Amino acid sequence: MNNDGGIYVINYDGEFFVKRVQKQLNGTIAITSDNKNYGDIVIASANLNTLKIIGRVIWSGHPMV
Repeated sequence: MNNDGGIYVINYDGEFFVKRVQKQLNGTIAITSDNKNYGDIVIASANLNTLKIIGRVIWSGHPMV
């Protein structure tokens, strides 16, 4: 995972999501949605075992990268 805020398929705490994932300078991971109806999730470095990166989204009707 890069820290560029790319879009990833993730498994977070047993649930699957397609979200932007960005590593923060303080070691946390920020998970954000392009849909502003959903709030951000910040995962502390101590809880990173609840996050699994399945893969990066590289195309969705138009290039994503």
